[in-house]
Amino acid sequence: MNSILAAAGRYAAAGMARPLVVTIALSGVIDAANAATLTPEQQAVVEKYNISEADQQKLFGTAVANTSGSGTQAKEASRQQQASSETSDGPVAGFLSGTYVWASADAYKSLGERITNINGGTGALTGSFGGVAGFNSGLSFGESTFGVQAGASIGIYDFKGRLRIVPDATALERQVFYTAGFYKRGDMSTENPSIADRLSLGVVYDGFQAERWGVNASDISLGQVRGTLGVALSESTEVGVWGTYGVNTDRAAVTVAGAPSLLTTIRAMNQKNVYVKHNFDFGGEVMAYYGIFDDEDIAKWQFGVVGKVPLSDNWSTFASANYVAPRTPSGPLGSGQEQFNASVGIAYYFGGNAASKSVTGNKELPLLDVASNRSFLITD
Repeated sequence: MNSILAAAGRYAAAGMARPLVVTIALSGVIDAANAATLTPEQQAVVEKYNISEADQQKLFGTAVANTSGSGTQAKEASRQQQASSETSDGPVAGFLSGTYVWASADAYKSLGERITNINGGTGALTGSFGGVAGFNSGLSFGESTFGVQAGASIGIYDFKGRLRIVPDATALERQVFYTAGFYKRGDMSTENPSIADRLSLGVVYDGFQAERWGVNASDISLGQVRGTLGVALSESTEVGVWGTYGVNTDRAAVTVAGAPSLLTTIRAMNQKNVYVKHNFDFGGEVMAYYGIFDDEDIAKWQFGVVGKVPLSDNWSTFASANYVAPRTPSGPLGSGQEQFNASVGIAYYFGGNAASKSVTGNKELPLLDVASNRSFLITD
């Protein structure tokens, strides 16, 4: 009798231990369950304790179609589910994948800031500070590196007005730039990039419209064609050329401060620049350039630099600056023709492509930036 009771006790203990072991084992993996499939750990528990599909549904919220085998199917299903989850939670697709927006602080000095008849001579004592916001979008053709781009920006300057020599001395200056054209990006992601893979080129039209531009508060509208051609020497270095050509003229008061009716013909300068661009391992990039101008322009040469630092997949900071040396000697005339621009800001990339994998960049993004007071220079 005692042997029977002992055997019954051992059987009862074993019967209680089995669900206890199952419960403990499941508690370690149940948090990893999801509505689509089982994780490899959950699959192992199912196979070890031969848990039915009905019990799987109760315990995990789902079940696998086939509990036999080594668990390879479950692992593959888990991998596919993870990939699907990453896709659904990842960057946007379609048109927005090639779009970014930005906001920046901007300071510049242009031809409109020139002041004459100061102590009997010409000089320039002013500049403009403001804020700029805009967008830029690129749309590639299928899987190719060819695409079209379009973007625009609006800038507000002179928050405290200007010299009291015009009727609207306290009114804000407004600027609108817009850029549209086509491009072909290089692709250094291929194993053995060809010459075509190394080439990047683009041509755009830049439009510029301003209200109360310069110290005489002129309203102007100008345009230029801008193009670039670059060749990647490696995944991290590119060299090339870029330039502009003015396509129309306008009339503005840039001769005598306080004489808004005394108009002079103005246009965009014709630039010829060479550049070198470097891409860093963390996805940032910097470009430096040097350029010259036509003999008819008021500028002789310029130097500029543009840089971008990604903060995450979607956010980056950027900065740019350039200095334009006057064609005339230093002194009153030279100070009236001297120009510069400096800008710093932050950008958001809807496609999660703020970082550049190589110097040729991301093919979804536009190749050329929207025109600005740095790239759109004005002469009389």
